[in-house]
Amino acid sequence: MQYQRTLGPIRGIALTVTTFVGTGLMILPAISVAEAGSFAFYAWLITALAIMPVAFVFALLGSKYPSAGGASHYIGKVLGAKTERAIGWLFLSILLVGPTVAIKVAAAYLAVLLNVAEGQILNLSIITLIGMLLFAIAGLKNSASFQTIIVLCLITTVVALFALSMNASSGAVMLNVEAPTALTDINTALLATGTIFWCFIGIEVMAHMGAEFKNPGRDFPIALLGGIVIVVALYLATVLMIAHHKVYGDELTNSQSLALLVGALLGEEARRYFALGAYVIAFSNVGVYILGFSRMIQSMASQHALPHYFAKLTASGTPVRAVSLVGIIGIASLLFFEYSGTPLNWLIEMTNGAFLLIYLLTCAIAIKLLTGALKAIACVATLFCIAMTTFVGESMLFALIAFGLAFAWEHMKSQKRPLPDEKIHVQ
Repeated sequence: MQYQRTLGPIRGIALTVTTFVGTGLMILPAISVAEAGSFAFYAWLITALAIMPVAFVFALLGSKYPSAGGASHYIGKVLGAKTERAIGWLFLSILLVGPTVAIKVAAAYLAVLLNVAEGQILNLSIITLIGMLLFAIAGLKNSASFQTIIVLCLITTVVALFALSMNASSGAVMLNVEAPTALTDINTALLATGTIFWCFIGIEVMAHMGAEFKNPGRDFPIALLGGIVIVVALYLATVLMIAHHKVYGDELTNSQSLALLVGALLGEEARRYFALGAYVIAFSNVGVYILGFSRMIQSMASQHALPHYFAKLTASGTPVRAVSLVGIIGIASLLFFEYSGTPLNWLIEMTNGAFLLIYLLTCAIAIKLLTGALKAIACVATLFCIAMTTFVGESMLFALIAFGLAFAWEHMKSQKRPLPDEKIHVQ
């Protein structure tokens, strides 16, 4: 497979920024302030520091071993086909918790737009999910360009709000920064990183970027470092504004934090307009994820890892049956977590735990696949991943149980018949 070397540092930075900015900007800053208070600023810096070597590992592997399979392919090269397929199942298990977060965030902003009570969030979530399923079935042509445009609009809005907030408060937003010095303060900041990690989910796409630069050795580090610096700056600016204007607290307030911030700065009418834009962003974002999960299910069904019924495509190439399965799982998850009273930050941490396990295994096998100084980067990334799993805490159980069951299932299947040559590709 030959990549077209078309990327320069500017386009690389833009791609990095649009990869990490999305629904997370609407909720993570508020949750981090609610969890860590004035130490949230440093919690974000710690998370960014931890994620940098991990991003480089994925980039290095992508450049050296380009594959559509991504993380599962790299892990399979060292740990074998059973582990590779188990990682595919682990990616799929995220469907149980991850989309629920983004759907509830979208519904929270829709509630602001419609000016309805908190009790209607579940109904709005189900309506939103059904709309997203129809959106996925429609095909999402030119969705990448649309995603880029709306993310750029969100970034522009945050920058404008920060400038306005600084002007209105004469720079007082900076007073909400406090360095953690006592052991308990440091622990508070570190625990918040377990939630903040959600922002950086998607670094596995870096694996497909490294080989596309005209001058990878010079341009790629610039793109990666520059992009992450911009992303962290955007989130830090949002953290400072949310802390200063006190638009954080309970789950609903955190979910609507950016709209509440706009309302505090620009008034009620502007808040509702922003809520509409935020809803469109979240709707589009999750719609793409739903189609991604659906294509993963269709791929697994075509390889007989799932019932072949879900392998059917329409004439236009849309996996309608797989989309329907995603919809059923999505509604079941929404209902279960709503009536079980599971906090939203737990769902975020369970999702983070699944990705962290994938990233940890990828960085660990990179120690074997990379050489020289690159091996040292893989070692540092592995240590950071291990540390981050301790901050996620008991929510790691979701990932460990899902991976354990998947591996046991693949082991049992391999005892009955040889594994097929096809791989489960995770896009």
